[in-house]
Amino acid sequence: MLEKIKILLYLVGAYIGVEVEAFMILIGFMCIDSVLGAIKAMRFGDRFSFNKMLWGFILKLCFLVVPLVLALLGKSLGYDFTMVVNITISILTVAEAYSIIGNIYSAKNKVKVDKVDAISLLLISIRKMIKNILDTLLGKIK
Repeated sequence: MLEKIKILLYLVGAYIGVEVEAFMILIGFMCIDSVLGAIKAMRFGDRFSFNKMLWGFILKLCFLVVPLVLALLGKSLGYDFTMVVNITISILTVAEAYSIIGNIYSAKNKVKVDKVDAISLLLISIRKMIKNILDTLLGKIK
């Protein structure tokens, strides 16, 4: 079953131009970050909540949809968004790596560290880009 999922991911990646290895690394980082976030919470004396961890996973899955939406948007408009998609995956991966290191540091030293909300900044930038495309398309109708 796992092999079939892997083949499906490679086929989808090839169709939309996503670097599958980078996407898989992002998924791995998201899983590691979730586990380390739970460890950090327990280290700070917070009660482990499976419900909270589940919501964390669900939100991370939502982040995985962003590059796919961008790739399919580009395909439907006839634009090559490959670079934008790969940059988006890179930003998400760096944000997850930053969070992983922060969780390790926090758990080790029992010190809360400041977080950078790169995901929100990314989402705002993507929305602006899509709004510009929408404005351009609507301008062609006038």
